[in-house]
Amino acid sequence: MPILRIEFETTREAANTFHARAIRGEPFITERDMVIDQVWTKGYTPTGTVHYRGVAHGQPPALKFDAEVHLD
Repeated sequence: MPILRIEFETTREAANTFHARAIRGEPFITERDMVIDQVWTKGYTPTGTVHYRGVAHGQPPALKFDAEVHLD
């Protein structure tokens, strides 16, 4: 299944907090919905499967997600 990378800029504190939650296995429903909305905005059809991939350590930092998409 093709993958589309989505990144959301955030603050260092928010990124660290989210990363800790994700590592504990807590669900990220709000962020998942934001990723799916971005996939639609980019013109792709999401499958609904979203994977958290970590924090980009740029300035500003960003949360990285991979979303599976249909190419049909």
